[in-house]
Amino acid sequence: MQKLLRLARLDLRMILREEMLWFMLFVVPALQFSLALLLLPWLEVQFPAMAGYHPLILMLMTLQVVTSIGFVLASMLLDERDEQVLNALRTMPIGVNTFLFYRLSTGTFMAVVFSYCMLSAPGMEGLGGAARLTAAFLFAGAVPITTLALTALSGNKVEGLAVYKALSIILILPAGSFFIDSWAQHALGIIPVYWTLHYVSNILAGKPAGAALLLALATHSLALWGLFYLFKIRVFR
Repeated sequence: MQKLLRLARLDLRMILREEMLWFMLFVVPALQFSLALLLLPWLEVQFPAMAGYHPLILMLMTLQVVTSIGFVLASMLLDERDEQVLNALRTMPIGVNTFLFYRLSTGTFMAVVFSYCMLSAPGMEGLGGAARLTAAFLFAGAVPITTLALTALSGNKVEGLAVYKALSIILILPAGSFFIDSWAQHALGIIPVYWTLHYVSNILAGKPAGAALLLALATHSLALWGLFYLFKIRVFR
């Protein structure tokens, strides 16, 4: 436990040292939550058509923040890979797997808290406590996916930023399924976020959501397994 607390202090110092990292980890979530509470209701009054997509807009805002948390974690891992820290951990008592679990679980916990708060905003009253917490965990699942994808597919933080932009576009594609009234929308189901969005949407609409939940868990698990395997090959090759 003392070793993990020491790592936490070192991580906080690393984040506070870089303006982009602390901005994305602390300022962006606060801004998004403020926008959801203050600006979004005003915009819906000015543009009434937006009101029909209120839950979807809130979910996309939530997704943007949880992926930004994943970007911060990936940036730290990329720095540590360049400095051979990850390779050094293989010979230390803490081990790489324990280190990754600590790093990813910390970011995921932060994402769960933020997601739960966002899903408690006005307009999401149809979600019960259990469904809201479940949805928060599903959204938070984008943190390890983003972290592992950026670390495995990027050679440095500059490349990581480019990969992050591409991944952000991919992860918001499932939002298009709400504008497609045919079976073709399910083609986007290979992206885990698709089932997360539809799980929340079904709950709010009073429709059965069990299938969407199971598919969300399955696609998240497959994505994490594949990315972790790729991470080990690319980082420790």
